[in-house]
Amino acid sequence: MQHGGFPTMPREILIVGAGIAGLASAIALSNNLSSIAPSLNISVYDGASEFTTSGGAISLTPVAQRYLDELGILSELNQMGDEAGIEVDAIDLFSVRAGRRLGPLRFTDENGHGYGGYKGRRVLRSALSAAMLAVARRLPNVSVYHGMKLVGGSTTPENVTLKFEDGSTVTGDLVLGCDGVHSATRTKIVDPGNRSEYTGISFIQSMTDTRNLPTPMPFNQTAVHLARHSSLLTSYCDPKQEKLFVAAVVRVSEHLIERYQAISETDLSAQKNMKMSMRYLVRAQFGMSSLPYIREIIDRTEDWMLYPVYQVRQRGKWHADRILLLGDAAHAMPPRDESAAYAVEDAIIFSKLLAQNPDCQLVTLFEEYENLRRGLVNKAFDASRRLWQSDLDKGLFPGQARDLMSSLHLPPDSCVGKCATKPITKTNLPAPTHESFSDLSVYSLTSDLGRSADATNG
Repeated sequence: MQHGGFPTMPREILIVGAGIAGLASAIALSNNLSSIAPSLNISVYDGASEFTTSGGAISLTPVAQRYLDELGILSELNQMGDEAGIEVDAIDLFSVRAGRRLGPLRFTDENGHGYGGYKGRRVLRSALSAAMLAVARRLPNVSVYHGMKLVGGSTTPENVTLKFEDGSTVTGDLVLGCDGVHSATRTKIVDPGNRSEYTGISFIQSMTDTRNLPTPMPFNQTAVHLARHSSLLTSYCDPKQEKLFVAAVVRVSEHLIERYQAISETDLSAQKNMKMSMRYLVRAQFGMSSLPYIREIIDRTEDWMLYPVYQVRQRGKWHADRILLLGDAAHAMPPRDESAAYAVEDAIIFSKLLAQNPDCQLVTLFEEYENLRRGLVNKAFDASRRLWQSDLDKGLFPGQARDLMSSLHLPPDSCVGKCATKPITKTNLPAPTHESFSDLSVYSLTSDLGRSADATNG
């Protein structure tokens, strides 16, 4: 049974997860609610330690950059010098087997201008997290706590209580579950049993120092090297072009994933052997490339890490009582989406809905939020699933691939919600739109292009 029937603006907001979705939600809520809720208190809880450098480099689309700019995060990132990453004008595509350039996928128009004033960006995930944390911690009503692993919770019509692994509990008026694809908020409270599913695709990735590479790279910023059933991403992460992010996007068996995850942090020998196995997998896929610099990158790159790609079952529950799921916790999709843009957009839309309707029942706001978002997510999910389930050779060429990667649109006025007897206010909400240029979207939408090029030159 759903409650949340008391039309009172939440003053104690609890956010589970200090990733992109969680910190964006905290910042957006503070920005939009502080003037109408002076006693507002936003607490963010994350299970990880204080700071992590894992995760490699993330691709930010023009849409994601626009949202980060709106939240004041982009300006913080731009002040971080070499750690701010690099702007990306285009992704260059190469055929691994044929050894030739296939063409670019551009983030700019014919005059070199970014879409809506923004281009793509490649930045270390740790740097983006640092920028978001810096912005959040400057807000007087936001607190961020690490080392707080959620293990359960309970709800009443008046509040929500969360329980953590260390035995502590917290109680608030509203909970936002922003704890990613393996969300404990989802699996333990909102939608028990809706566990993440492995897609069959993994990143095997690392960083390398370009000063150790003898052959110049034939791309300016970012490149994707396409093989029949895999791709190799190479991207600079700093203005000096000394840091190169390398990621093989390949099919990896679930058995190997389980072996990788079972290795103890103290078993150094097993870790070394697994890293060698990861390197072997990358070499087996790309080591015979006609592009000499690819072989050099693989031979001179060490410490390969495995990052499986998971998804959340489509059309699962997004909310229960006073708890709402945002970002990957609600809708991690098959490998195509640009999750950063979706996550930040989720945060902005919900915070504005709440600010515009402070006397609305939470359950009604949740339903209206879902009306605004569910159609877009289902459309993207269905399109991704069709692409990944199809092994047919569609004979794509660069121009066709770019057309397939066009924006998804959901008109902001497509749904009409009601709060009591009056419509919910929805002014100035961002129109949901995504330029799907994430690493996985490039892989999924151009894998056929790679097969076609290989067949032509085979």
